[in-house]
Amino acid sequence: MIRTRPPAPIDRRQLLRVGFFGALSLAGAEILGSVVPFMQVRKIVGLGVPVNVGPKSQVLSAFRETNDAPILFRQGHFFLIHAPGGIVAAYRKCTHLGCAVPWSAPEDRFHCPCHQSQYDKHTAVVLYGPAPKPLQLFHISETEAGLVVDTNPLNVIDRPNNRWDPSVIEIADGAG
Repeated sequence: MIRTRPPAPIDRRQLLRVGFFGALSLAGAEILGSVVPFMQVRKIVGLGVPVNVGPKSQVLSAFRETNDAPILFRQGHFFLIHAPGGIVAAYRKCTHLGCAVPWSAPEDRFHCPCHQSQYDKHTAVVLYGPAPKPLQLFHISETEAGLVVDTNPLNVIDRPNNRWDPSVIEIADGAG
C-alpha cells in the first residue's frame, strides 16, 4: 500500500499573496466593467441628415401659439428657437459635457440635467452653470419645400463668446 502525504498547510506568505492577487484581480475586473460600456461607439440616429421642418410661416405660427416655446425635433437632435430677429436651430448637446439638454417649460429655459447648466430661451446663451459657451447652432436654409436644417455635427455654428450675435441668423423673421 502506497502512503501519500497530506498537502502541506498554507503558510502566511502564501495566504497573503493569494489574497493580494485575488483582491487586485477583483478591482481590475470592476474597473474594466465600468469603463468598457463607455468605450463602445454609439451611432446617433438622425444626425448628419437634412431635416425638413416645414414652411417658415407654419414655424412662426407655432411660435406665436406657444409664446415662443422652442420646438423639439427628436430626429435631428435640435430645437427650433425664435431668436431676436429670426429662427435658429440649436443642437441639444450641452457644451459642458455633451448631455442632451431638454426644454424646461416651468423654468422657461433650457436646463441640462447633468450639471445644471441653463440656457436662454431665445438665444441659447448660458445663463447659469459650468457650460463654457452657448449651445451650438445648426445651419438652416429655406427651400421650396420649407425650412431645412443641416444636422451635421461637424458643420455647426460654434459661438465661443457667451453673448447673442445676430449675425448667426440665417432665416429672418420677415416675409420670404
